[in-house]
Amino acid sequence: MGYWGWIIVAKGDDTLKKEPAVAAHGRTVLGEYVRGDWREIWLDERPGARPSPSVVEVAAATGAPALAVHVVDEDCAVAHAATPSGRCWKGVFSEEAAREYAMLPPDYRRGQAVADALVWASEAGLSRADARRVEAAFRDGWYSDLLRCFGLPEGVEIHRAA
Repeated sequence: MGYWGWIIVAKGDDTLKKEPAVAAHGRTVLGEYVRGDWREIWLDERPGARPSPSVVEVAAATGAPALAVHVVDEDCAVAHAATPSGRCWKGVFSEEAAREYAMLPPDYRRGQAVADALVWASEAGLSRADARRVEAAFRDGWYSDLLRCFGLPEGVEIHRAA
């Protein structure tokens, strides 16, 4: 069995994991990475977790765009994203597996996710995003490919649960 849980990607410092909006996604921080002035926080799956996380609350708490990636058995993932202005979008990694796990949002369109991701990246000040690379990340990649498309540096691990 692979990883099931939430990965939060947002601007912040070492206090980000303690933000109630972040902590609402899981009981335990399993890993934490620094990506420049961004953090990537891996959380366990909270029993009874909301099916649609309030990533809007994470964006509001940080004052910057944020992602909450719901990973299902490491087979598929759904990225929920928001900006402080309240603009939201979803992106799906491994659409076929997402269908099998009944995780594919009914109104999901990859082309719209690409367009929304580019707007999100621009608002985040991440100007390296390219539509073809973003589309490939959704079609054939993983959330980490999307982060590379946005120009975020590789994560440096600063915490791993024992």
